[in-house]
Amino acid sequence: MISYQSDVIVNRPVEEVYRLASDVNRMDDWTEMTGTHLISGDMARVGSQLEITIKMGPRKQVMVFQLTELEQNRRFGFKTVSKGAMEWDGDFTFEPQGPSSTRMVSSGQIRLNGLLRLLEPLMAGEVRSGEAKELVKFKELVESGT
Repeated sequence: MISYQSDVIVNRPVEEVYRLASDVNRMDDWTEMTGTHLISGDMARVGSQLEITIKMGPRKQVMVFQLTELEQNRRFGFKTVSKGAMEWDGDFTFEPQGPSSTRMVSSGQIRLNGLLRLLEPLMAGEVRSGEAKELVKFKELVESGT
């Protein structure tokens, strides 16, 4: 299992940070995922499912996640519900740092299945680095107002 945790201070109020981070339609703007969209309902809520495409080495894998937590301006969580090479669960938490700054924390666990489990030690650093880079990209996106 690969565990990760990273955080960033975003110079925007927690409501603005949470709104963008929890907007399924904008996740492709700051993550390595593509084609992210809800496949159940028209609004994100606990139990909603979303489909994403993620690049794993030379291959792309379609995955389905279920939203497990949505606590306005505080937290949202997810887990994989599709079967495949990877299982992933994680969450984002949001902590106000005064009226105009927010600490955003990304944490989770990734489990590779089958023979890919042998690659976990090699991939751990890449996963942790990638998650940290996504938060920096998110910070830049929010602070630029786009």
